Amino acid sequence: MKIKTLRRVRYNATIANQYAMSLKGLISEMVKSADYWARAQYNAHQSGERGMNDIADRLIDLRERWVATFSDAAVTIAPKFVKAVDSTATKSLKRSIGEKDLPKVKFTMTPEMKQAVDGIVAENVNLIKSIPEKYFTQVQTITIQSITRGRDLQYMTEELQKQFGVTRRRAERIALDQNNKATAELARVRQQSLGITKGIWIHSGGGSHPRPKHVKANGQEFDLDKGLPVGDNGEYVLPGQEINCGCSWKPVLPF
Repeated sequence: MKIKTLRRVRYNATIANQYAMSLKGLISEMVKSADYWARAQYNAHQSGERGMNDIADRLIDLRERWVATFSDAAVTIAPKFVKAVDSTATKSLKRSIGEKDLPKVKFTMTPEMKQAVDGIVAENVNLIKSIPEKYFTQVQTITIQSITRGRDLQYMTEELQKQFGVTRRRAERIALDQNNKATAELARVRQQSLGITKGIWIHSGGGSHPRPKHVKANGQEFDLDKGLPVGDNGEYVLPGQEINCGCSWKPVLPF
């Protein structure tokens, strides 16, 4: 008997881009502040107005202010992002069901869905908060080393600009990776609420360095609550779950 499936789960690039833009907007403001601060500390030390201990204390204050700013923004950005992902995934599933002339389904916020949503929101809040923490660790290293090792202001400025690029790219990776993970998790839970328990793995076919195990998994059936043993360390994973994984699946109808 031929297996009946719904259309594949797809990831919405627009949502990922909007998420990345929100993060990069915050990052740009943070970097402007840090650059101004670093120049001021460098010049103050060169003129003998400020010692290293004072500079270190001021850096801690600046770091804490930006961690607080990102934390405040995270409680708005993360839920908005997850809501958009859930809306898109749910609409896609409804259309897919309609194409098969199946009975209409009214989706509700089940306990399982609420747990999934809350978990994804919490994960993204923590990721957003980690951005200034990682950034200022590097700012501290660059600033202190520039001063203590006699580097000129141009060197320090160039190193800070490099860190700006690193931080922006990390934000883009977070947005893309979390978009895939959130879409996969919410789609999986929605499908399970309809009695769908299996899927057919679809390799993304994208990326310059595809995972060989994911390539081999293409076309294989798996349990939605388990996945396939194709993780980087041989563990069971679901499509879209691993970092930079764009794989998807087709839900298998149980009838």
